[in-house]
Amino acid sequence: MNNDLNLFLQEELNRINKEEHRNDRPYFDFSFIRQYSGLYTLMCFLFVLTMGILLYSDSFGTTEYIVCCLIFAVCNFFFFFHINPSYQVKDIDRGAWKNCYTGDWFMEVYVREEFIQSLLNGSILTEAEKKTLVSQYEKKGHLYFADIYRLRNK
Repeated sequence: MNNDLNLFLQEELNRINKEEHRNDRPYFDFSFIRQYSGLYTLMCFLFVLTMGILLYSDSFGTTEYIVCCLIFAVCNFFFFFHINPSYQVKDIDRGAWKNCYTGDWFMEVYVREEFIQSLLNGSILTEAEKKTLVSQYEKKGHLYFADIYRLRNK
């Protein structure tokens, strides 16, 4: 459903996407190692231990050794990439693949005060919707994108 409220919400989300560099592209990033250095060290230690056992054992040959190295390399390859998925109105209240990365972002990302004021001062919302929005804002002290989206899309 493409209505004027959804378009206005998407403009705000586009601003956030641009500000936070959210563009759905994978980036090479070492933050996993910095963030979970103990885990990564343990993984490397266990890999070396596994390689030692494979080399020491008579049951395993070069093929197993190469396969184990490839599996380790492929798994590590994914640890070094980071995807920053963009926020989209169409993903609110829907199970989207990229929500695996962002979770239910529409219930976690606060709407800016300026955006709420522009909605309340503008002509996009009806008076009843404005009253509902003000009531929700007064109760919680903040609003989520889902709160605004659900005014018309229930």
